[in-house]
Amino acid sequence: MTPEEVLAGLNGDQRAAVMAQRGPVLITAGPGTGKTRTVTRRIAYGVHAGIIDPPRAMALTFTTRAAGELHRRLAELGAGGVAARTFHSAALRQLRHFWPELIGGEPAKVVANRAPLLQAALRDSGLGVDVPLPVLRTELDWMKALGVDAHDYAERAVGRDLGGLEPADVARVIASYEQVKAARGVIDFDDVLLLTIGLLDSRTDARESVRRQYRWFTVDEYQDVSPLQQRLLDLWLGDRGEVCAVGDPAQAIYSFAGADPSLIATFSRRYPAATVVSLPISYRCAPQVITAANAIARTIPRATVLRPADTAAAGSVQVLQFPHDAAEAAGVAEEISAMVAAGHDPAEIAVLFRINQQSVRIREALQTRGIPFALRGSERYFERPEVREALTRLRGQLRAEPVQTASEAWEAVAAAMNHPAGPPAVESGRDRWESLAALAALAAPDVSGGELLAELDRRAADEDAPRPAGVSVMTLHAAKGLEWDTVFIVGAWDGMLPLAAASAPEQLAEELRLTYVGVTRPRRRLMITWGERGGHGVRRRESPFLVPLGEAHAARQVSSAPSTPADPGQGAADNAGRMLPPARCRVCGRALVTGAERVLGRCRVCPGVVDAAVLAELEAWRARAAAESGLPEYAVLTSVTLQSIAEVQPTSIDELGLIPGITAERLRKHGADLLRIVADAARGGAVHTDSSTGS
Repeated sequence: MTPEEVLAGLNGDQRAAVMAQRGPVLITAGPGTGKTRTVTRRIAYGVHAGIIDPPRAMALTFTTRAAGELHRRLAELGAGGVAARTFHSAALRQLRHFWPELIGGEPAKVVANRAPLLQAALRDSGLGVDVPLPVLRTELDWMKALGVDAHDYAERAVGRDLGGLEPADVARVIASYEQVKAARGVIDFDDVLLLTIGLLDSRTDARESVRRQYRWFTVDEYQDVSPLQQRLLDLWLGDRGEVCAVGDPAQAIYSFAGADPSLIATFSRRYPAATVVSLPISYRCAPQVITAANAIARTIPRATVLRPADTAAAGSVQVLQFPHDAAEAAGVAEEISAMVAAGHDPAEIAVLFRINQQSVRIREALQTRGIPFALRGSERYFERPEVREALTRLRGQLRAEPVQTASEAWEAVAAAMNHPAGPPAVESGRDRWESLAALAALAAPDVSGGELLAELDRRAADEDAPRPAGVSVMTLHAAKGLEWDTVFIVGAWDGMLPLAAASAPEQLAEELRLTYVGVTRPRRRLMITWGERGGHGVRRRESPFLVPLGEAHAARQVSSAPSTPADPGQGAADNAGRMLPPARCRVCGRALVTGAERVLGRCRVCPGVVDAAVLAELEAWRARAAAESGLPEYAVLTSVTLQSIAEVQPTSIDELGLIPGITAERLRKHGADLLRIVADAARGGAVHTDSSTGS
């Protein structure tokens, strides 16, 4: 590959970033602006132009998945000799290399799972084992990232959210944790950075050896770098300036875990000769979403002012005020129900919130309506017991039947693990079902079993969890780096966004950046919601972060669920050319509110004439189709769509295609069957009954 070929397809700003090869370089990349594409092209350009020697270059990032993605893209660009690693994995390699010679003996064992050590520390400290471990993990990461030890912790931790614990209690547990590690002769990943820094700082020979090995450094997601990681980077660099930092000041949201946003803000001051390039053209978001994002980011220092790549792309932004949280959850779920009925892929929808407790009502509302969803948390996917069991069974199945397709092998595994096609009715089994459903989605019939296993092994190595099959339900923090067609941000009231505990200026600034991250996740549609009254009827105010959106997006009060804008009595076409549900009732002419009403085309209280025989035949047909395809019944057609067919009784493909929920794909697969059922029932003289249930 030639340097000119590397530049092909880049826009002007991306080309400028790629060709900035000498000295310190800072690339500020807004959401969806092609950051990874630009970073890997820059490295590849340097390799093919003879500027960068691949074995002496390293690309650093924060997750194994991101490092794997960098490595694959570099290999595709003919720069596979460049190392792509996390800070921790790079430090661990160096520590293991130097340990026998400079320290002596075998390197200490690194424990990936700190839970048993923390539980032992809790017992030894006298606090008991009921203390939430996530709080302790966060505090360990924070104090190590900032170089704080257990003796100084209590003083430095004043004002931090400790889940009800006292700083002195957490300091006691942390001190006990260090003693437990020492007694067992193990270290954790934070210790890897500390020990490597100590070794390089104290041993000139080790430091010079590393600097001879690596000269060119690229740091992705630079806004998330901690003081500890920066110290390690400085030791690797020495007085050389061959570093390219890539990140977005407006997406710095991890200071609670020890990240230092000032490092990207002060890069040019620390490197006065630095070249700074900005990437402002977003290929992700529709213009309406970008306008909202720019409005929210206007007070974020050094935030990139985004520009849409496609100024004609369709999109929308809505802010909706509900009477209370229960109405908000019901309204969001109804809207999602209508979208799924109209053919939208649930996997392209996300519901985001500030804290995990907010997910309870949303999950209940989605489950009540039969909408598939996946609650995504911080637990590593491939460490889940059901996933480990499934992979073990899959290996055994393919040893016994090596020529099976992926779908055939998975069917055997699913049967052995009693994994149903649809989600369980009880909440307790849902996490297990979601984990296995994500695996099932990868088991395509045109893929061999061996290819499926290789893909899963690759994902496990990169910590690249498969995408959930349903609506993603997660915190704003967990959503960073992800994108969907449609995003709901719920609970946008003052006290939740920003959190009431975020009182210091730097905390409020980070809450604003977190809001910006959420607003820039959707490609097409953003809906921000909040409940006006909380517990005991306490009245709330809209999040102050929404004020910059202006009158165009002032909160609209709704009593239940939002309705899709459309001309009165008519359907509105979406980007794919499908007809969205009408906005007004075909019986009384009033505006339709819920998703179910818009699918039926009438208010719930208005009578609809449903053909009972047609509906019974349609339901029987759906049950057969679901059994044959292995899908849950709602994935074939929802009950509301079936009732709409029984009411309208279409006589042609064109009429059937106008019913919400009948997508082009469903029309192709099921259109003939549906029209035959309607026609056969009509010839049989079916009895008509009134219905206003809208079930």
